[in-house]
Amino acid sequence: MEQGIVNPKAAGSSPAPGAHTLAEVSLIRDGISHPGTVNGRMAGSNTAGDARINAFAQSVELALAQAYGELSNSGKVATPDAVDATSAFAAHHQQHAAALGELAGSRATTTPNRRLATMLAARVRNAPDERAALEAALTFENEAASTYLFALGSLEATEALQLSASILPVESQHAVVLATLLRKAPGETYPIFENQDQAYRPDEFPAPA
Repeated sequence: MEQGIVNPKAAGSSPAPGAHTLAEVSLIRDGISHPGTVNGRMAGSNTAGDARINAFAQSVELALAQAYGELSNSGKVATPDAVDATSAFAAHHQQHAAALGELAGSRATTTPNRRLATMLAARVRNAPDERAALEAALTFENEAASTYLFALGSLEATEALQLSASILPVESQHAVVLATLLRKAPGETYPIFENQDQAYRPDEFPAPA
């Protein structure tokens, strides 16, 4: 297990699931931050290796946004707080994809990661009810957070590192909201340290050519 980066899900600033009513979930959701806008200088400082990783991460974010769209279309999520949260997360993933695309340069894509999208769609399809659907979303948000820790160990340029570092805690905050909706106890959800064990990796989920 990688150590040295404290999991935002375990930080004192993150509310423990079960400590809030569902009405308070919207307050947590509305407080979730967004990655900063990428300017031209940032895009210009990208390395070839970083562009490849950013394009991969972009395809992951597009697959996540697509999975939330499929979740919405399935009608399995109906509780107002859950609908609001998952709709917000879909928008966040689209915004993450756009920011990553700017750093990916000529490698940028508009296509979701095909292998990952297929896997996430199967999870959504196999969820029999709202609770199972939210469990599926919680799993892929935790996997996304793990993926950005992997990216941080591979990127070189400061701007690319800053962008991934700004996205990782947002994915973890998504997981906090989902765990709260599911009324999970902290011990079920929060590790002491984030690790790369659940990360999506380019060799397993190649970005679209």
